[in-house]
Amino acid sequence: MARETQQGAFMPNLRLPLFLTRLSIFYFLLPWQLMRFTKPESASGIAEKYYHLPGLSASLGLAIGIFWMALLIAFLVGFKKTVSYGLVFALHAGGILLVLPSYILGTEVYNQLFLAAIPAAAAMGLLWLLRKEDTFLSIQGKLG
Repeated sequence: MARETQQGAFMPNLRLPLFLTRLSIFYFLLPWQLMRFTKPESASGIAEKYYHLPGLSASLGLAIGIFWMALLIAFLVGFKKTVSYGLVFALHAGGILLVLPSYILGTEVYNQLFLAAIPAAAAMGLLWLLRKEDTFLSIQGKLG
């Protein structure tokens, strides 16, 4: 169904597609955070190899994991959307920028699997822009 916007143009109902986008992003990011709890040595290895953070302690990795899990849960339920959607997008985009050579075809460190992060980041940015339309199964926080 379409609804009329303030400008008088009709916009399709975006509630379900935005929810599915939110759910997909959550599912895309979840394994990386679960790894911090189930395989902390792998998370530490990734931090060292790709982000040049040698010797990431288990306790710091756990703290990062707890932060990310809380953020992802807030994101999933649509709590404080301006903040939670914005942080998920900014942190993910920052991660892309930190390993930018891995995205460039022909470089020694190019990794085709990393390319999945680019459309995911685009979806995160779009979801942040349309956060006021994203109301299906969403907690309506004051900053949302």
